[in-house]
Amino acid sequence: MANDNKKLQINPKIFRAYDVRGVCPKEIDEEVAFEIGKAFGSYVGAEMVVGRDARISSKEIFEAFARGVNWVGQDVVNLGVCTTPMLNFAVAHKKFKSGAIITASHNPPEYNGVKLIGEKAVQLSSSGGMAEVKALALGHQAREAQKKGTVRDLDILPEYIDWLSGKIGRFTPIKIVADAGNGIAGLSAAPVFKKFGLEVEELYFEPDGRFPNHQPNPAEEKNLQDVIKRVVESKADLGIVFDGDGDRAFFIDERGKTVQVTFLLAAIACEELRAHPGGKVYYDLRFSKKIVETIRRAGGVPVRTKVGNPFYKERLILQGGLMAAEYSGHFMYKEHYGLDDGLFSVLKVLYWLSKCGKSMSEFVAPYKKNVFISGEINLEVENPAAALQALEQKYSDGKIDRLDGLTVEYPQWWFNLRPSNTEPVVRLNIEAEDAQLLKEKTGEIIKIIKN
Repeated sequence: MANDNKKLQINPKIFRAYDVRGVCPKEIDEEVAFEIGKAFGSYVGAEMVVGRDARISSKEIFEAFARGVNWVGQDVVNLGVCTTPMLNFAVAHKKFKSGAIITASHNPPEYNGVKLIGEKAVQLSSSGGMAEVKALALGHQAREAQKKGTVRDLDILPEYIDWLSGKIGRFTPIKIVADAGNGIAGLSAAPVFKKFGLEVEELYFEPDGRFPNHQPNPAEEKNLQDVIKRVVESKADLGIVFDGDGDRAFFIDERGKTVQVTFLLAAIACEELRAHPGGKVYYDLRFSKKIVETIRRAGGVPVRTKVGNPFYKERLILQGGLMAAEYSGHFMYKEHYGLDDGLFSVLKVLYWLSKCGKSMSEFVAPYKKNVFISGEINLEVENPAAALQALEQKYSDGKIDRLDGLTVEYPQWWFNLRPSNTEPVVRLNIEAEDAQLLKEKTGEIIKIIKN
C-alpha cells in the first residue's frame, strides 16, 4: 500500500453524523483507513488510544489507521480487541486527548468503520469535529511528519473491571441469560459477571465477526428470540442482549417480554433521584410524554434531547446532570464518565432490582400504566422532505417543534416524524391518551405520508 495516494477517491457518504461507516472493502479498505488515520491524527495533534472489535476486517483496518496516525507524527496506544466502552473508559479515565475504535457496532458483517473520540470521551459528531476530519481526509490535506509516531500496547481490561466493581454496590445474585451475539461484549461481561458471583447462561459470547447466530442488533425483535426462549425455558430472572460493540444492552423480563427503554428509564431515574434530587435527566424526544412528569415528581429536571447517543453523552459530560437514555438502548451515568456502556447499564439494573426486591416486570410496571405509544414505525418514501411538509400543513393548528424532524403536539396526542440520514425512509412515533385514538391517528398519518 502506498503511503500517500493523493488520487484516492473516498466516498464522502461514509462520514456519517457521528462516525465513519461503510461496506468493507467496497467503501472502506486499508487505503481509506490510512487516510482517515492521517486526517484524525492531524486534527488531534497528540497521542491517541485506539482499539478494535472482532470483525474479520478490523485488524487490517486498525493497522492501516494506526499507520496513518503515525505518518503525521502522532503515537498510538493500542488497546487491541476491546469494547467501545473500554475504549471510551481509557480516554476518560486515563485522560487521553482522543481515541478511536475500529467498529461498525450493530451492522452486518460486511460493514466496518471508525468511531472518533475527543477529550473526556466526547464523541465527534456533525456538530463537533467530524466535518473537520472529513475535510482533511477528502482533501488529502494531512502532511507527513519528519519523525513518525510509534505504537505501544495497553491492557485496559483489568483496570476497567476494577472500576466497575468499585462503582456498583453489592447485590443479590440472580439467574441471567445473556447474549453477546458473537460481538465483543462477552470479553468484558464474562469476567465481570464472574466477579459479582452471578449465575449466567452465556449465549454466543465467543467473538465471531461473521455473526453466525444472529445479527448483533438488539433493537430488532428477531435478534432477541434466542434469549427470550431460554429465559422462559430455564425460568431465569432476566435476559440481556448486548449489541455488537458493547455500548448498549436490551433487557427481557422474567416472563420473556422485552422491556421498553422508556419505562426502564422512568424506573431507574426515580431510584437514582432519591439519592440525587434536582439532577438533570436527558431523555429521547421519542419517549412517552409521561417520562417528563415522572422525572419531575421524583425531584429531577427532565431535558428533552434530539436523537443520537453522542448528543446525550456530550450534554451529560459537558453540561452536567445525573443520567441519560436514548430510545435505542443507550444508557449513560454521570458517575461512569457519562459513557454509554451496556455492561455498566446491566450492573445498574441488577443493583436496583436487588435493592427494591422486585422482579424486572414489577420494577417497570408502575410506569407502563395508561401509556399508549406506537413504537417506531419506518416508512419508505421517495421524498422525505415532502412528507414532513405535508404533515406540517395538515396539523398546523398543533404545537409545532423542530428540535429533530417534526414534532406536533395536541392535548390528547402527539407525533414525531424524522427523516433518515442515509436512506429514503421516515421514522414515525405517536402517543395518544387511549388505544383507539392511537390507532386512528397512526392510520391517518401513514395515509398522508404514503400519498
